[in-house]
Amino acid sequence: MKHLGRYIAAAGLAMVLVSGAPTAASAEDFNDEYVYASTRAVNRMNAHPGAKATLFPLTLVLDTAVLPFAVIAGFVTA
Repeated sequence: MKHLGRYIAAAGLAMVLVSGAPTAASAEDFNDEYVYASTRAVNRMNAHPGAKATLFPLTLVLDTAVLPFAVIAGFVTA
């Protein structure tokens, strides 16, 4: 009988965790404005192609490093 209580408690905890979990964002909720924004800005920049080629690796690394924080802050999903 003691084990039955543990199973019921575990099932209840699992139910609470599953029901409280946020749902995945649909494709309509996705906002790509902040995804690789620096790299996109360099691409649209009116500059010499040599300067752009120099800036692309830096912006890719920077955008990749900042992306998890943008996802956590909710900038990527509306």
